[in-house]
Amino acid sequence: MKSKVVTGLSLIVVGLALYGLQYLDASFRPLAAVAVGGLLIAGYFASRSYLSLVLGCVLTGIGIGLFGEPRWMILHEFTEIGLAIGFALIYAIRLAYERRSHWWPLIPMLVFFLLGFQKWQGFRRFIFSSRGWPILIVIIGGLIVLGALGRGKQKAEADSGD
Repeated sequence: MKSKVVTGLSLIVVGLALYGLQYLDASFRPLAAVAVGGLLIAGYFASRSYLSLVLGCVLTGIGIGLFGEPRWMILHEFTEIGLAIGFALIYAIRLAYERRSHWWPLIPMLVFFLLGFQKWQGFRRFIFSSRGWPILIVIIGGLIVLGALGRGKQKAEADSGD
């Protein structure tokens, strides 16, 4: 019963948020989307409702994309990059919190990243410019963290199997 209540409340929150975003000034939309997404992610931590996590991460990704669109046009479609970040968050948060995650969010993440980086030459110029290179450090750090979390899960399973 608790999971159905959380699922219903999550859908109500998302519906109201998407409806309300239409009436907000464009400069407030990214912040509102990230805030509502964050509330849904907090709902996941409180209830372990996977739907809350998925909806929260996707809405947060949309907010990140809306925020970055006018600022990062060199990446072509930052809204799609934001969605890719949202799907990556689904995988990473569940892996960090529950020490397990399913691979399915990685597929839409990859598709949205590829769609967002379709103007690859502009992205390469940005990354290797004096302003963009720190993003490479962030990507490498994220990969190291995900790898460490995955190894921690494997070690915990091996220790419990003895």
